[in-house]
Amino acid sequence: MPLTAAQICSIAQQNANVPGFSTQAGELLNSILSDLCQTYDLDVARQLYSFTFNPSQVNAQTQAYQNLPANYLRGIRNGSYYIISGVPYPMIPCDFVEDFNMLVEMVGLANFPVFWATDMSLTGTSNSATGSGGNLVPVALFWQIPSGAYPAYIYYYSQMTDITTPQSSSLVPWFPNQNYLIRELTGRLMQMADDERADAMLSADEDRHPQGSGVILRKYLSMKDDKGTRAKTVSLDRRRFGTSFDRLRNTKSIGW
Repeated sequence: MPLTAAQICSIAQQNANVPGFSTQAGELLNSILSDLCQTYDLDVARQLYSFTFNPSQVNAQTQAYQNLPANYLRGIRNGSYYIISGVPYPMIPCDFVEDFNMLVEMVGLANFPVFWATDMSLTGTSNSATGSGGNLVPVALFWQIPSGAYPAYIYYYSQMTDITTPQSSSLVPWFPNQNYLIRELTGRLMQMADDERADAMLSADEDRHPQGSGVILRKYLSMKDDKGTRAKTVSLDRRRFGTSFDRLRNTKSIGW
């Protein structure tokens, strides 16, 4: 049976011989879970954001945009598309500064969007349009301006929500490898207590410390997610190789 956050904190405190560090253990557990989101692409942290294109929603640079969820961290490769009459149209991700800002934008120039980029520095709806106000929210920008209100979807890796008072919480942490969580939390508590065992507990050196948290995490990452039935593929950059659907001859009734 999976351990709760409170149980993980309690076991780590016992291992580190710091019974009075319950609050610190909870704070460190949330920090560990946050680090995992920000460092690794984990399918367990994958989410889907769905919205509808708004052709009239443009910023001061005449760029079509859409506010993304506040927990957005990174988009997933080939995970952004929109649907017209049941046909999915993928969007090609590009760099915001080097690529997207060099595309021609003007009022009245609308089409099926081909490229999209994210700007992590904008804040909220008001900032997207005017450059001021709002809370920090990532923004997606699209080229060209959508020619219709099409349903769109973006798969992304998210910053998972912190556990409230994990040292007493009955929730099970979202990260599935609890052995890693216990070892990593124990090591960080040892660091706080200036315990010389901390380096061994946090080690990624399998020869010297085979039970180090870094070793456990590396083994988990090598086998994570359900990819055993699929071969790995290598593809060329779609921004520079091949043709996008908007350049193909219109030979089908569905709009291609």
